[in-house]
Amino acid sequence: MNKIDIAMTLYVIVLITATFVSYKYGSTMIRKTGWFLPQAIIAGTINLSLGLLALIGWSFFTWDVNEFLFLGGLVLGVGMLVVGEAILISILLFKRKKWVQHDNKTFN
Repeated sequence: MNKIDIAMTLYVIVLITATFVSYKYGSTMIRKTGWFLPQAIIAGTINLSLGLLALIGWSFFTWDVNEFLFLGGLVLGVGMLVVGEAILISILLFKRKKWVQHDNKTFN
């Protein structure tokens, strides 16, 4: 593997990890507080910020290497970021009722 393959692999891993970290935060805080919308917005913001940091890192790495690699990586990153946000919000919405009920049981 050359340097570009390793960078692309790390780039994809960081974008996937950002979605998992934001999901973990969202699920934990929704269970703990019972507030869905504020915690879902914060989890989405965490995912967006970590994804943007990965995009900026990718831009700095590939700016001098190849313009097609730069643009292809940006398209891949933005696509993965949008898909990650959609997956995050949909999972949080599907599990919302169970987590809020869990909070109500522990509160009463």
